[in-house]
Amino acid sequence: MSQIVRTWLGFAAIGAGLVHLALVISSPLPIAAVALLLGVAEVTWGVVTFARDSVPVPRVASAVAIVPLLAWSLMVVIATLFDAAWLGASLPLLPMAIASIFELFVAAVLATHLRRVQNAGGTDRSSAAPNAGRYLVGLMAGALLVGALTTPALAASEAGRYAQPHGTHDADFVPAENSGESGTLTGIRLPEHGGH
Repeated sequence: MSQIVRTWLGFAAIGAGLVHLALVISSPLPIAAVALLLGVAEVTWGVVTFARDSVPVPRVASAVAIVPLLAWSLMVVIATLFDAAWLGASLPLLPMAIASIFELFVAAVLATHLRRVQNAGGTDRSSAAPNAGRYLVGLMAGALLVGALTTPALAASEAGRYAQPHGTHDADFVPAENSGESGTLTGIRLPEHGGH
């Protein structure tokens, strides 16, 4: 597998992991626990993929990339059959769709890689390292694409809904005046967020 494709796999895994971690806040406890474990595993696998010269545990990673898609699909079907809208709404469509795109990419690339290894008699013939310019262009393209997809997914999550928009910070988040007693502050007024 080429070094550029391996970095794209790492970016996609980290993007999916970040989306799953953002969904922990709004999910019911059992789903939140699974999303937390899945997000940590995806981010860890993505970082290890960057650090190593080969893809770590490709068969396991391929299965882990497909299982959340199947589980999400099954959960939507169950929510529809039993008229449990709260279950279907616990994982918003846009973040899950974008995480699914990342997972499908990882699964497809790993399946192709495993097929090539099998056809080559079980040996992983890595291609030659690309020159620095080509590698940097590939790295930048992967980072920009994953960033462009991950940002709206994170914004559509519960954490993104209550994030303070840039440029709209107000004067309510400042320390109160000194009380006059040895320069101690009386406290900090925190802005209120409705819905918390």
